Amino acid sequence: MQARLRGAQPPGLPTATPISPAPSPPSPPAPLRHGQNLSVRILAVAEPVLEQLPPNALPATLMGSTSQGQPVLSTPQGMLVLKGQTNLPPGTALTVLLDVPSTVEPGPAMLPPLDPRQGQDWPAMKEVMAMLAATDPVLARHLAQTILPQPNKRLTTNLTFFLAALRGGDAAGWLGGDAVDSLERRGGGRLLAQLREDFQAVARQAAEPTPEGWRSMVIPIGPPEQISRMQLAVRHALDGEEKTGDGGEEKGKAQRFLLDLSFSRLGPMQLDGLVRPGRLDLMIRTLDLLPAELRQGIGELFRDSLETVGFAGTIGFQTGAHRWAKVQTGRQGPSRRV
Repeated sequence: MQARLRGAQPPGLPTATPISPAPSPPSPPAPLRHGQNLSVRILAVAEPVLEQLPPNALPATLMGSTSQGQPVLSTPQGMLVLKGQTNLPPGTALTVLLDVPSTVEPGPAMLPPLDPRQGQDWPAMKEVMAMLAATDPVLARHLAQTILPQPNKRLTTNLTFFLAALRGGDAAGWLGGDAVDSLERRGGGRLLAQLREDFQAVARQAAEPTPEGWRSMVIPIGPPEQISRMQLAVRHALDGEEKTGDGGEEKGKAQRFLLDLSFSRLGPMQLDGLVRPGRLDLMIRTLDLLPAELRQGIGELFRDSLETVGFAGTIGFQTGAHRWAKVQTGRQGPSRRV
């Protein structure tokens, strides 16, 4: 559950002053929807006196803050993310009054579903990681290190683990039992269900090849507070793509992949690779020319990595949007063929 703080708050919370319970309390609020905006007023920074609470008041506990510093409260109605900041320590007991209209306009119960074919965001993934970071920071850090693909030494391991979970649409298996239990205990059941739906949508897309044989899938990338997504497409190499460096051929064994991602400083980047037994050839495409020092560093890292696993291969760099390889989606109109 989320809430935007629109009322007064007590000292220690932004622009806050305590208020007294209304003499004629309103009716209890309707069940809240995930992502619903509502006004929250703080009645007290203390353990609630249950017999004195109006029907729409809730006991709450400050669990922590999101990566943007927004306080996260645990309540019987679920998790509330407040608009504002606080210097109160986690574990502080609060009493909050929900100002929710008795009739709520119908709206989506979950975040917008993931579109596996376009976009650079993954809303449900971000919300899951933000909730875990606010409610269980130790577990969140563990997940970030062990399962979330990031540009570090564990990228290959975490990427392989994610793809294995993705093929089965198993979001819960990817997160692990501790994370699933933590989310469900703290009102994140609907959020977890949305992430499951996203995994299944990506798995369905990956199972349906395009007319040219590409199978594409979405992969999260980056630290929890800055998760974006990259697009991976793979297919068997076509005639003319399978020749090895010595003039031979490995029919049926070569795989071509396209990995589209974006960096805050370098901008969009595409990795176009051809994998054969014992060989990897890679082309890196960017819109603007990479600095010579960076190209040299990437080349050295590539060659060292190949040597470590006993592979041969080459690496090259191309610049300009006209060189970008694009996958024909089939469902949303043709794009440039590769």
